[in-house]
Amino acid sequence: MAAEPQPEYTPASPAPVAPAVSPAARAPDPAEIERALRESGLELVQTRSGATDASVEQETKFVPAKRERRPPPADLDEPLVQVETGREPPTPKI
Repeated sequence: MAAEPQPEYTPASPAPVAPAVSPAARAPDPAEIERALRESGLELVQTRSGATDASVEQETKFVPAKRERRPPPADLDEPLVQVETGREPPTPKI
């Protein structure tokens, strides 16, 4: 039996990769943005940190609930009674 020579394993070199070319930075066209938003059905919302809205101030005003005052207790005009409290030994139950 003759041993067949096996070819040596050589990893394949990776294919040359072209460097990624970034497109030139350009300012987005507002008309193009508006058209894309209309076509997609989305709405553009922008916020500013320093902006205030009059409707926001109206919503934040506190208005207390109007409730009827509770009637005073019936025994309000009676004189106070002093009650002495203390620890007394329990009385045996018969």
